[in-house]
Amino acid sequence: MIVVQVRELFIAPVKAQLVVVNLNFVSKIVVHFNESLSIFYIKLKNIPMKFIPQCIIFLVFFHTKLYSQFSLEMTNEFFVNSLNTINIVDFNSSKNIYLGYEKVGLDYIVVLIDKDGQKIRKKNLEGQGPGKFNSAMNFLGFSDTGDIWVITPNNLLIYDDNLIFKENKKFIINNPFFTSFLTESPIFFYKKNSKSNLNFVTYPSGTRKFMRKESLEKEYLLEIFDLNNQKSYSLAPISDRFIYKNLDKSVFTLYSPLFAHDKKRDIIFVTATLDNEITVIDLQSEKTISNILINHGEFSSLKKSPISLKNLPSYNNINLASNNRKILYLDGGLIVLDYLLEMSPSKYEMKKAEDKFYLRSNDPDYHRLIIFDQNKQLSGDLKIPYGEIQIALPNNSILIKLINPDKEEDFIRYGVFKVVNK
Repeated sequence: MIVVQVRELFIAPVKAQLVVVNLNFVSKIVVHFNESLSIFYIKLKNIPMKFIPQCIIFLVFFHTKLYSQFSLEMTNEFFVNSLNTINIVDFNSSKNIYLGYEKVGLDYIVVLIDKDGQKIRKKNLEGQGPGKFNSAMNFLGFSDTGDIWVITPNNLLIYDDNLIFKENKKFIINNPFFTSFLTESPIFFYKKNSKSNLNFVTYPSGTRKFMRKESLEKEYLLEIFDLNNQKSYSLAPISDRFIYKNLDKSVFTLYSPLFAHDKKRDIIFVTATLDNEITVIDLQSEKTISNILINHGEFSSLKKSPISLKNLPSYNNINLASNNRKILYLDGGLIVLDYLLEMSPSKYEMKKAEDKFYLRSNDPDYHRLIIFDQNKQLSGDLKIPYGEIQIALPNNSILIKLINPDKEEDFIRYGVFKVVNK
Protein backbone atom coordinates (compact mmCIF):
# COMPACT_ATOMS: atom_id res chain seq x y z
CA MET A 1 0.00 0.00 0.00
CA ILE A 2 1.24 3.47 -0.90
CA VAL A 3 0.27 6.51 1.11
CA VAL A 4 0.34 9.80 -0.77
CA GLN A 5 0.15 13.04 1.15
CA VAL A 6 -1.32 15.84 -0.96
CA ARG A 7 -1.48 19.48 0.12
CA GLU A 8 -3.57 22.34 -1.24
CA LEU A 9 -6.15 20.03 -2.84
CA PHE A 10 -9.67 20.61 -1.64
CA ILE A 11 -11.67 17.77 -3.14
CA ALA A 12 -14.63 16.03 -1.55
CA PRO A 13 -13.77 12.38 -0.74
CA VAL A 14 -16.52 10.88 -2.89
CA LYS A 15 -15.45 12.88 -5.94
CA ALA A 16 -11.81 11.85 -5.50
CA GLN A 17 -12.83 8.22 -5.20
CA LEU A 18 -14.86 8.29 -8.42
CA VAL A 19 -12.00 9.73 -10.41
CA VAL A 20 -9.37 7.30 -9.25
CA VAL A 21 -11.60 4.28 -9.76
CA ASN A 22 -12.10 5.40 -13.35
CA LEU A 23 -8.34 5.06 -13.93
CA ASN A 24 -8.97 1.29 -14.07
CA PHE A 25 -5.76 0.28 -12.35
CA VAL A 26 -6.90 0.92 -8.81
CA SER A 27 -8.29 -1.95 -6.79
CA LYS A 28 -8.87 0.02 -3.62
CA ILE A 29 -8.82 3.66 -2.54
CA VAL A 30 -9.47 5.31 0.80
CA VAL A 31 -9.50 9.09 1.11
CA HIS A 32 -9.00 10.35 4.64
CA PHE A 33 -9.15 13.96 5.78
CA ASN A 34 -7.35 15.10 8.90
CA GLU A 35 -9.29 17.05 11.51
CA SER A 36 -8.59 20.46 10.01
CA LEU A 37 -9.34 19.29 6.44
CA SER A 38 -6.19 21.03 5.24
CA ILE A 39 -4.47 17.76 4.28
CA PHE A 40 -5.87 14.50 3.02
CA TYR A 41 -4.23 11.14 2.51
CA ILE A 42 -4.96 8.87 -0.45
CA LYS A 43 -4.25 5.22 0.28
CA LEU A 44 -3.87 3.36 -3.00
CA LYS A 45 -3.34 -0.36 -3.61
CA ASN A 46 -1.69 -1.98 -6.62
CA ILE A 47 -0.55 1.22 -8.35
CA PRO A 48 2.93 1.26 -9.87
CA MET A 49 5.04 4.15 -8.60
CA LYS A 50 5.30 5.68 -12.07
CA PHE A 51 1.51 6.23 -12.16
CA ILE A 52 1.26 8.18 -8.88
CA PRO A 53 2.05 11.61 -10.42
CA GLN A 54 -0.64 10.95 -13.03
CA CYS A 55 -3.17 10.29 -10.28
CA ILE A 56 -2.39 13.56 -8.59
CA ILE A 57 -2.48 15.55 -11.83
CA PHE A 58 -5.77 13.96 -12.80
CA LEU A 59 -7.29 14.79 -9.44
CA VAL A 60 -6.28 18.42 -9.79
CA PHE A 61 -7.71 18.55 -13.31
CA PHE A 62 -10.97 17.01 -12.15
CA HIS A 63 -11.24 19.51 -9.32
CA THR A 64 -11.11 22.43 -11.74
CA LYS A 65 -14.07 20.90 -13.61
CA LEU A 66 -16.22 20.36 -10.53
CA TYR A 67 -17.44 23.93 -10.20
CA SER A 68 -19.71 25.98 -12.42
CA GLN A 69 -18.68 29.47 -13.47
CA PHE A 70 -20.64 32.08 -11.53
CA SER A 71 -20.49 35.86 -11.73
CA LEU A 72 -22.14 38.90 -10.17
CA GLU A 73 -24.02 41.11 -12.64
CA MET A 74 -25.33 44.53 -11.59
CA THR A 75 -29.04 44.92 -12.34
CA ASN A 76 -29.77 48.15 -10.47
CA GLU A 77 -28.07 51.02 -8.65
CA PHE A 78 -29.42 53.73 -6.36
CA PHE A 79 -28.07 56.55 -4.21
CA VAL A 80 -29.01 57.65 -0.69
CA ASN A 81 -28.15 61.20 0.31
CA SER A 82 -26.44 60.90 3.68
CA LEU A 83 -23.17 61.87 5.31
CA ASN A 84 -23.72 59.18 7.93
CA THR A 85 -23.28 55.44 7.57
CA ILE A 86 -26.48 53.57 6.75
CA ASN A 87 -26.66 49.79 7.08
CA ILE A 88 -29.55 48.14 5.26
CA VAL A 89 -30.77 45.01 7.04
CA ASP A 90 -34.01 43.96 5.32
CA PHE A 91 -36.21 44.40 2.25
CA ASN A 92 -40.01 44.29 1.86
CA SER A 93 -40.47 42.85 -1.63
CA SER A 94 -44.23 43.54 -1.76
CA LYS A 95 -43.68 47.29 -1.25
CA ASN A 96 -40.12 47.63 -2.59
CA ILE A 97 -38.94 49.23 0.66
CA TYR A 98 -35.55 48.84 2.32
CA LEU A 99 -35.18 48.94 6.09
CA GLY A 100 -31.97 50.06 7.75
CA TYR A 101 -30.43 52.18 10.46
CA GLU A 102 -28.34 55.31 10.35
CA LYS A 103 -25.71 56.04 12.98
CA VAL A 104 -25.93 59.67 14.09
CA GLY A 105 -23.56 60.35 16.96
CA LEU A 106 -24.42 57.79 19.64
CA ASP A 107 -27.94 57.25 18.30
CA TYR A 108 -29.25 54.73 15.81
CA ILE A 109 -32.00 56.14 13.59
CA VAL A 110 -34.26 53.57 11.93
CA VAL A 111 -34.73 54.46 8.25
CA LEU A 112 -37.14 53.35 5.52
CA ILE A 113 -35.82 53.81 1.96
CA ASP A 114 -37.63 53.30 -1.35
CA LYS A 115 -36.17 51.44 -4.33
CA ASP A 116 -34.85 54.73 -5.77
CA GLY A 117 -32.90 55.62 -2.62
CA GLN A 118 -35.29 58.21 -1.19
CA LYS A 119 -35.71 58.24 2.59
CA ILE A 120 -39.45 57.95 3.09
CA ARG A 121 -39.40 57.79 6.88
CA LYS A 122 -36.93 57.78 9.76
CA LYS A 123 -37.27 57.66 13.51
CA ASN A 124 -35.10 57.43 16.61
CA LEU A 125 -36.49 54.53 18.63
CA GLU A 126 -33.97 54.71 21.45
CA GLY A 127 -34.97 56.30 24.76
CA GLN A 128 -37.62 56.07 27.46
CA GLY A 129 -41.37 55.62 27.13
CA PRO A 130 -43.78 53.58 24.99
CA GLY A 131 -42.25 52.31 21.76
CA LYS A 132 -38.72 53.18 22.91
CA PHE A 133 -35.85 51.01 24.10
CA ASN A 134 -32.60 51.75 25.89
CA SER A 135 -30.69 48.52 25.33
CA ALA A 136 -29.06 46.85 22.33
CA MET A 137 -31.00 46.65 19.06
CA ASN A 138 -29.98 43.08 18.31
CA PHE A 139 -32.47 42.66 15.47
CA LEU A 140 -34.35 44.98 13.11
CA GLY A 141 -36.51 43.69 10.29
CA PHE A 142 -39.86 43.12 8.64
CA SER A 143 -42.23 40.54 10.05
CA ASP A 144 -44.22 38.14 7.90
CA THR A 145 -47.16 40.60 7.99
CA GLY A 146 -45.10 43.65 6.94
CA ASP A 147 -44.81 45.11 10.44
CA ILE A 148 -41.39 46.24 11.64
CA TRP A 149 -39.82 44.37 14.53
CA VAL A 150 -37.05 45.45 16.88
CA ILE A 151 -35.74 42.70 19.14
CA THR A 152 -33.61 43.72 22.12
CA PRO A 153 -32.19 41.30 24.71
CA ASN A 154 -35.55 41.35 26.56
CA ASN A 155 -38.22 42.94 24.34
CA LEU A 156 -39.94 42.41 21.02
CA LEU A 157 -41.19 45.83 19.92
CA ILE A 158 -43.67 45.89 17.05
CA TYR A 159 -44.29 48.91 14.78
CA ASP A 160 -46.38 49.33 11.66
CA ASP A 161 -44.70 50.11 8.34
CA ASN A 162 -44.80 53.82 9.22
CA LEU A 163 -42.82 53.15 12.43
CA ILE A 164 -45.89 53.82 14.58
CA PHE A 165 -45.59 51.80 17.78
CA LYS A 166 -48.12 48.96 18.21
CA GLU A 167 -47.01 46.50 20.88
CA ASN A 168 -44.22 45.38 23.20
CA LYS A 169 -43.80 41.70 24.05
CA LYS A 170 -41.44 41.21 26.99
CA PHE A 171 -39.41 38.09 27.66
CA ILE A 172 -36.49 36.91 29.79
CA ILE A 173 -33.50 35.07 28.35
CA ASN A 174 -30.78 33.58 30.52
CA ASN A 175 -27.41 35.18 29.73
CA PRO A 176 -28.73 37.59 27.05
CA PHE A 177 -26.34 39.18 24.55
CA PHE A 178 -26.03 42.93 24.08
CA THR A 179 -24.55 43.48 20.63
CA SER A 180 -23.09 46.55 18.97
CA PHE A 181 -22.80 47.20 15.22
CA LEU A 182 -24.20 43.71 14.51
CA THR A 183 -27.91 44.47 14.00
CA GLU A 184 -29.50 42.15 11.42
CA SER A 185 -32.98 41.11 10.39
CA PRO A 186 -34.50 38.60 12.84
CA ILE A 187 -34.53 34.88 12.13
CA PHE A 188 -37.95 33.67 13.26
CA PHE A 189 -40.51 30.98 12.53
CA TYR A 190 -43.76 29.59 13.92
CA LYS A 191 -43.47 26.16 15.51
CA LYS A 192 -45.99 23.73 13.98
CA ASN A 193 -47.00 26.65 11.73
CA SER A 194 -49.07 28.11 14.57
CA LYS A 195 -49.00 31.92 14.84
CA SER A 196 -49.16 31.56 18.62
CA ASN A 197 -45.85 29.66 18.69
CA LEU A 198 -43.31 32.31 17.69
CA ASN A 199 -39.67 31.18 17.93
CA PHE A 200 -36.65 33.35 17.12
CA VAL A 201 -32.87 33.19 17.24
CA THR A 202 -31.59 35.09 20.29
CA TYR A 203 -28.46 36.77 18.90
CA PRO A 204 -27.38 38.05 15.47
CA SER A 205 -25.01 36.31 13.13
CA GLY A 206 -21.41 37.12 14.05
CA THR A 207 -21.95 37.53 17.81
CA ARG A 208 -18.86 36.66 19.84
CA LYS A 209 -20.83 34.24 21.93
CA PHE A 210 -17.97 32.11 23.25
CA MET A 211 -15.33 34.69 24.16
CA ARG A 212 -15.61 33.98 27.90
CA LYS A 213 -16.06 30.22 27.69
CA GLU A 214 -13.53 27.78 29.12
CA SER A 215 -14.62 24.94 26.84
CA LEU A 216 -16.83 24.44 23.76
CA GLU A 217 -17.62 20.82 24.54
CA LYS A 218 -21.19 21.56 25.69
CA GLU A 219 -21.76 24.69 23.61
CA TYR A 220 -24.04 25.14 20.59
CA LEU A 221 -23.91 27.49 17.61
CA LEU A 222 -27.63 28.20 17.62
CA GLU A 223 -29.88 29.34 20.47
CA ILE A 224 -33.63 29.78 19.85
CA PHE A 225 -36.22 31.33 22.14
CA ASP A 226 -39.79 30.02 22.34
CA LEU A 227 -41.80 33.15 23.16
CA ASN A 228 -44.98 31.30 24.12
CA ASN A 229 -43.26 28.97 26.59
CA GLN A 230 -40.65 31.56 27.61
CA LYS A 231 -37.74 29.17 27.28
CA SER A 232 -34.64 28.70 25.15
CA TYR A 233 -33.29 25.64 23.38
CA SER A 234 -30.10 25.01 21.39
CA LEU A 235 -29.15 23.35 18.11
CA ALA A 236 -25.90 22.58 16.23
CA PRO A 237 -23.49 21.31 18.93
CA ILE A 238 -19.94 22.51 18.35
CA SER A 239 -18.53 19.16 19.47
CA ASP A 240 -20.01 17.60 16.29
CA ARG A 241 -18.04 19.84 13.97
CA PHE A 242 -14.99 18.65 12.04
CA ILE A 243 -12.63 21.26 13.47
CA TYR A 244 -13.83 21.10 17.08
CA LYS A 245 -10.83 19.21 18.49
CA ASN A 246 -8.42 21.50 16.68
CA LEU A 247 -9.76 24.73 18.25
CA ASP A 248 -7.51 26.07 20.99
CA LYS A 249 -9.13 28.03 23.83
CA SER A 250 -7.26 31.16 22.75
CA VAL A 251 -9.39 31.46 19.57
CA PHE A 252 -12.78 31.21 21.28
CA THR A 253 -12.99 35.01 21.04
CA LEU A 254 -12.72 34.67 17.22
CA TYR A 255 -15.18 31.80 16.90
CA SER A 256 -18.66 33.20 16.18
CA PRO A 257 -21.82 31.59 14.75
CA LEU A 258 -23.10 32.63 11.31
CA PHE A 259 -26.65 32.00 10.07
CA ALA A 260 -28.81 32.19 6.96
CA HIS A 261 -32.54 31.38 6.83
CA ASP A 262 -34.82 29.86 4.22
CA LYS A 263 -38.09 31.43 5.42
CA LYS A 264 -40.37 29.44 3.14
CA ARG A 265 -39.22 26.04 4.35
CA ASP A 266 -38.07 26.95 7.90
CA ILE A 267 -34.55 25.73 7.22
CA ILE A 268 -31.48 27.38 8.69
CA PHE A 269 -27.90 27.19 7.42
CA VAL A 270 -25.31 27.38 10.18
CA THR A 271 -21.55 27.80 10.10
CA ALA A 272 -18.95 29.80 12.06
CA THR A 273 -16.15 32.26 11.48
CA LEU A 274 -13.52 29.52 11.78
CA ASP A 275 -15.22 26.59 10.10
CA ASN A 276 -15.19 24.37 7.03
CA GLU A 277 -18.77 23.14 6.89
CA ILE A 278 -22.32 24.45 6.69
CA THR A 279 -24.92 22.58 8.72
CA VAL A 280 -28.43 22.46 7.26
CA ILE A 281 -31.14 22.19 9.95
CA ASP A 282 -34.92 21.80 9.73
CA LEU A 283 -36.21 24.23 12.36
CA GLN A 284 -39.56 22.46 12.71
CA SER A 285 -38.17 19.00 13.43
CA GLU A 286 -34.89 20.35 14.89
CA LYS A 287 -33.04 17.69 12.89
CA THR A 288 -29.86 18.11 10.86
CA ILE A 289 -30.57 17.50 7.18
CA SER A 290 -26.98 17.59 5.92
CA ASN A 291 -23.52 19.07 6.29
CA ILE A 292 -21.95 20.82 3.31
CA LEU A 293 -18.16 20.90 3.15
CA ILE A 294 -16.59 24.29 2.40
CA ASN A 295 -13.60 24.22 0.07
CA HIS A 296 -12.12 27.69 0.52
CA GLY A 297 -9.66 28.80 -2.11
CA GLU A 298 -7.39 30.35 0.51
CA PHE A 299 -8.12 29.76 4.18
CA SER A 300 -4.86 29.38 6.03
CA SER A 301 -6.46 29.52 9.48
CA LEU A 302 -7.71 25.93 9.23
CA LYS A 303 -4.27 24.63 8.27
CA LYS A 304 -2.87 25.40 11.70
CA SER A 305 -2.68 22.68 14.28
CA PRO A 306 -3.89 23.57 16.76
CA ILE A 307 -5.82 26.64 15.61
CA SER A 308 -4.53 29.10 18.20
CA LEU A 309 -3.76 32.80 18.43
CA LYS A 310 -0.03 32.15 18.46
CA ASN A 311 -0.37 30.28 15.15
CA LEU A 312 -2.44 32.98 13.46
CA PRO A 313 -1.09 36.24 11.99
CA SER A 314 -1.73 39.47 13.87
CA TYR A 315 -0.50 43.04 14.18
CA ASN A 316 -0.55 44.80 17.57
CA ASN A 317 -3.25 42.37 18.78
CA ILE A 318 -5.34 42.90 15.62
CA ASN A 319 -6.14 39.49 14.19
CA LEU A 320 -5.29 39.08 10.50
CA ALA A 321 -6.31 35.45 9.99
CA SER A 322 -8.75 34.25 7.35
CA ASN A 323 -12.32 33.85 8.57
CA ASN A 324 -15.89 33.47 7.36
CA ARG A 325 -17.81 36.76 7.56
CA LYS A 326 -21.37 36.33 6.35
CA ILE A 327 -23.71 33.71 4.93
CA LEU A 328 -26.81 34.54 2.85
CA TYR A 329 -29.67 32.45 1.51
CA LEU A 330 -31.05 33.49 -1.90
CA ASP A 331 -34.61 32.83 -3.02
CA GLY A 332 -33.46 30.69 -5.95
CA GLY A 333 -32.06 28.11 -3.53
CA LEU A 334 -28.46 29.33 -3.59
CA ILE A 335 -26.30 29.98 -0.52
CA VAL A 336 -23.59 32.65 -0.60
CA LEU A 337 -20.65 32.57 1.81
CA ASP A 338 -18.48 35.67 2.20
CA TYR A 339 -15.06 35.03 3.71
CA LEU A 340 -12.01 37.13 4.46
CA LEU A 341 -8.51 36.34 3.22
CA GLU A 342 -5.51 36.29 5.51
CA MET A 343 -3.27 39.37 5.54
CA SER A 344 0.40 39.51 6.46
CA PRO A 345 1.45 41.87 9.28
CA SER A 346 3.77 43.75 6.91
CA LYS A 347 0.94 44.30 4.40
CA TYR A 348 -1.36 45.52 7.16
CA GLU A 349 1.28 47.91 8.43
CA MET A 350 1.66 49.35 4.93
CA LYS A 351 -2.12 49.74 4.53
CA LYS A 352 -2.37 51.42 7.93
CA ALA A 353 0.39 53.87 7.01
CA GLU A 354 -1.55 54.83 3.88
CA ASP A 355 -4.88 55.16 5.72
CA LYS A 356 -5.01 55.37 9.51
CA PHE A 357 -8.68 54.28 9.43
CA TYR A 358 -7.98 51.17 7.33
CA LEU A 359 -9.88 48.01 8.25
CA ARG A 360 -9.23 44.74 6.47
CA SER A 361 -12.87 43.75 6.96
CA ASN A 362 -13.90 46.81 4.89
CA ASP A 363 -11.44 46.07 2.09
CA PRO A 364 -13.20 44.19 -0.76
CA ASP A 365 -9.81 43.05 -2.12
CA TYR A 366 -9.66 40.66 0.82
CA HIS A 367 -13.21 39.31 0.48
CA ARG A 368 -14.15 36.20 -1.48
CA LEU A 369 -17.55 34.65 -2.19
CA ILE A 370 -18.41 30.97 -2.59
CA ILE A 371 -21.73 29.73 -4.02
CA PHE A 372 -23.53 26.58 -2.81
CA ASP A 373 -26.83 24.89 -3.36
CA GLN A 374 -28.40 23.06 -0.42
CA ASN A 375 -26.32 19.93 -0.99
CA LYS A 376 -22.90 20.94 -2.26
CA GLN A 377 -20.48 23.68 -3.23
CA LEU A 378 -21.05 25.04 -6.75
CA SER A 379 -18.25 27.58 -7.27
CA GLY A 380 -14.71 28.39 -6.45
CA ASP A 381 -13.75 31.81 -5.07
CA LEU A 382 -15.41 34.90 -6.56
CA LYS A 383 -14.27 38.48 -6.06
CA ILE A 384 -16.84 41.11 -5.11
CA PRO A 385 -17.26 44.65 -6.51
CA TYR A 386 -15.67 47.37 -4.45
CA GLY A 387 -18.08 47.52 -1.57
CA GLU A 388 -19.67 45.83 1.44
CA ILE A 389 -22.27 43.06 1.22
CA GLN A 390 -25.53 44.01 2.94
CA ILE A 391 -28.44 41.57 2.43
CA ALA A 392 -29.99 38.97 0.15
CA LEU A 393 -32.62 40.23 -2.31
CA PRO A 394 -35.23 38.54 -4.54
CA ASN A 395 -34.28 37.08 -7.91
CA ASN A 396 -31.05 35.43 -6.67
CA SER A 397 -29.55 38.84 -5.92
CA ILE A 398 -27.53 40.54 -3.20
CA LEU A 399 -27.31 44.19 -2.16
CA ILE A 400 -23.83 45.71 -1.97
CA LYS A 401 -22.97 49.08 -0.46
CA LEU A 402 -20.59 50.45 -3.10
CA ILE A 403 -17.53 52.33 -1.90
CA ASN A 404 -15.43 54.72 -3.95
CA PRO A 405 -11.82 53.96 -2.91
CA ASP A 406 -10.50 57.21 -4.37
CA LYS A 407 -12.66 59.84 -2.66
CA GLU A 408 -15.18 60.36 0.10
CA GLU A 409 -18.68 61.00 -1.27
CA ASP A 410 -21.58 62.88 0.31
CA PHE A 411 -24.01 60.12 -0.64
CA ILE A 412 -24.14 56.34 -0.32
CA ARG A 413 -24.28 54.16 -3.42
CA TYR A 414 -25.89 50.74 -3.45
CA GLY A 415 -25.81 48.15 -6.19
CA VAL A 416 -28.11 45.18 -6.74
CA PHE A 417 -26.12 42.24 -8.13
CA LYS A 418 -27.62 39.05 -9.48
CA VAL A 419 -25.73 35.78 -8.98
CA VAL A 420 -25.53 34.32 -12.48
CA ASN A 421 -24.41 30.85 -13.52
CA LYS A 422 -22.56 31.27 -16.80
